[in-house]
Amino acid sequence: MYHILSESHDNVIGVRIENYMSAEDYDTLLPFLTSVIARYGTIRIVTDLREFKGVSFKGILKTLPFAFKYSSCVDKKAIITDQRWVYTWARVLSPFFQTDVRCFPPSKAEEAWGWAAK
Repeated sequence: MYHILSESHDNVIGVRIENYMSAEDYDTLLPFLTSVIARYGTIRIVTDLREFKGVSFKGILKTLPFAFKYSSCVDKKAIITDQRWVYTWARVLSPFFQTDVRCFPPSKAEEAWGWAAK
């Protein structure tokens, strides 16, 4: 399940992911992000994973076409998490995309928003 955060503005979009993301969650999230890209040309994403537990396999399959098609439209992605494996995956996968990705601990959530907005 996800929520668009109230701090979102213009092309800076915050998404809090709670518990598990299903394929159905992506059926609404990805069109929303696509509409922001259509309006502004690029997007900056702040993803809050403090309560993230996982994602369904079908959900992963839905994100792959979006990720490859729009990676050049995602300027920055700030990830707020204390889960070390997320830091590792962000570092491993970032060379495959044109997005500047940084992870921030929960204590630096405000810094993550500031970095994404610049």
